[in-house]
Amino acid sequence: MKQRNRDYGQDDNRHLRMEIGITRNFLEGERGMQTFLKSYGLTLPQFGVLEALYHLGEMRVCDIIEKTLSTNGNMTVVLKNLERDGMILRKPDEADRRASIIGITSVGAGLVEEIFPVHLQNLREKYSSLDGQEKDQLIHLLKKLSGRAKA
Repeated sequence: MKQRNRDYGQDDNRHLRMEIGITRNFLEGERGMQTFLKSYGLTLPQFGVLEALYHLGEMRVCDIIEKTLSTNGNMTVVLKNLERDGMILRKPDEADRRASIIGITSVGAGLVEEIFPVHLQNLREKYSSLDGQEKDQLIHLLKKLSGRAKA
């Protein structure tokens, strides 16, 4: 089958290549993380919750959703399964009885401590083709793209 090369103009062609590159890198990274975490019996959202609680401490559910970029519906299932497996504890929020405070247990913390060094090594390998300045530049550009860059 003959391949057609369409030309949408220099800027739009560049936008399409950037979108494809960003999406491809994201999906490849997510696929790799899912495979890696599956060997520990975790899903990507479960790891996100455990990692956030491990590094940031106890949080309300709404804060976990914000930190992990999850949805409310998905978070209910994620927290239920982590609680069932003894990795998190839920307690009422003293300031707002309708809300819960979620904390990590020693079981959950132990799992993060086991996984995190391997995760960091995987990231070192993934980004090894970039030098420090390029990594800083990429971080800046991604923040700028999302509207979070500082002037």
